[in-house]
Amino acid sequence: MSTPSNDKPLFRSVATFVAFVLVGVGVYAWLQATRAAPRQRSAALQGRPVRVLELAPLEVVPRVVGYGAVEAQREWQALAQVSGTVVEVADRLEVGRIVQEGTVLLKIDPGSYAIEQGRSEAVVKAVRAQIAEIKARETSAASNLKIDERALELARGELERVRSLYEQGAAPLTDVEVAEKAVITAEKTVQSYRNTLGELPATRRVLEAQLEQQQAGVATTKLELAKTEIVAPFTMRLREVNAALQQVVTGGQALIVGDGIDVFEIPAQVPVGSLGSLLPPRKPDDPPPQPGGPSRLEGIEAIVRLEGQGLQRTWKGKFRRFGGIDPNTRMMIAVVQVDDTREPGAQPQGPRLNRGLYVEVELRGPPRADCLAVPRAAYHDGTLHVVGAEDKLELRKVEATLVQEEYVCVTGEVQAGDKIVLTELVPALAGMLLAPRVDDEGTAALQRAARGEAS
Repeated sequence: MSTPSNDKPLFRSVATFVAFVLVGVGVYAWLQATRAAPRQRSAALQGRPVRVLELAPLEVVPRVVGYGAVEAQREWQALAQVSGTVVEVADRLEVGRIVQEGTVLLKIDPGSYAIEQGRSEAVVKAVRAQIAEIKARETSAASNLKIDERALELARGELERVRSLYEQGAAPLTDVEVAEKAVITAEKTVQSYRNTLGELPATRRVLEAQLEQQQAGVATTKLELAKTEIVAPFTMRLREVNAALQQVVTGGQALIVGDGIDVFEIPAQVPVGSLGSLLPPRKPDDPPPQPGGPSRLEGIEAIVRLEGQGLQRTWKGKFRRFGGIDPNTRMMIAVVQVDDTREPGAQPQGPRLNRGLYVEVELRGPPRADCLAVPRAAYHDGTLHVVGAEDKLELRKVEATLVQEEYVCVTGEVQAGDKIVLTELVPALAGMLLAPRVDDEGTAALQRAARGEAS
């Protein structure tokens, strides 16, 4: 059983704790009673902070960006047109090397073709000699014919004289017979020369035909002999080399494959229908296009970009033609042509285009003036969020006249000077109060995109 002396410390502790609690409650009640009430702001006066830009007419450059692999416009494959052993190879005939136009790349043993050419030329000389002999015989026969025709006239005159004497009894019959034999002999000689002159031209024509045939044979052997040399028809970069010194090749074998280094084509894949946005709108008074006439597509320019580690190079090109639809990606193929010709001795301006490089192709149409451009994110399916009177949201109906990847040109219930809301509003309720702030960075980005500059 506890004593009264032991209960006194416990009682003092409890009393102290209760006193502190009561003091705390009193202080809290006093603070609550004397605290000033916070100033309340009406919810109707609290605007939603938004970024805006002021709508202004801009000159825009419509663009379409695609990608594709570079192809050489000119490709060359050297096929062996004759069979034989490779006896000569150009220096540094290696894949990737650039060879100049007219360079002899390979030479196939020409021995058998040279012998055949010599044989054909000898036959040609022999036939020409025979033709010359025939012509000489023709000339000689014509001269002899004239002489014998004169002799025949004399023989006939002598025969008439002897016959006259015989009829007068002043000459025997034997003299008449002798004169007749002389006439017959002369006629026979004349007829022989006439026959010769009739036969020699036919013989000469046969020999002339043989000469043409042999000359064709000589030309054929020269052609075959020329085929023993493989010569670069234009300056190219070697893609394949399938022949070596002392290698035996056969007709039709692929020896060398090369690509031109001056003009290239890039079949770039772009969205279907995107090229239409690059063309200026047709005017009612524009004449209809004529077959074979200039196309509006000729105004499309191209910029080809190659980017890599520490490398950035651009080339200017032009739109050349449509390449159909890619069956895998279902995208349209726009073929762009780039001229990378370099003058001899000119300083290199960077790497050349090369077959197989994967590049970016930007197609540009003619500039369009007075475009009311807004960022794509601010265009909501035909509606723009506009800061109206008293900073309240207005939903304006518009129509897109040009749709680009980064911006849209619009017309409709907007005009220059309107403040377009860039911030996404969910939900966007007409009449809601806004706290607009001009987005200078967004405005600058839109202007760069409109000029066609890289972001």
